Amino acid sequence: MSNQNEKVKVDIYVPLQVCACEWENFMNRVFEVLTPYIKYIEHDTKSLHSKKAAKMKLFQKCIIIDEKKKISSVYALKKQLPKILKERGFIN
Repeated sequence: MSNQNEKVKVDIYVPLQVCACEWENFMNRVFEVLTPYIKYIEHDTKSLHSKKAAKMKLFQKCIIIDEKKKISSVYALKKQLPKILKERGFIN
């Protein structure tokens, strides 16, 4: 099955075990970027302290696109997300 018709999978890794004050600003800024494209995106928030995060060698707040592309800053997400959506045929 082609990825063309599947939503873009966005996993947001943050340290859920610590106070939300440590990562809520990051989450707010991520969702400012995601919201205009939300109908094309399947998103999930995951723990930076999980076994999966350790296996992926994640040590800081980040976004993983389609389980392979790591984006470490909201600025980079803002630049790259429209490109990814264009490549997938969701936007022009």
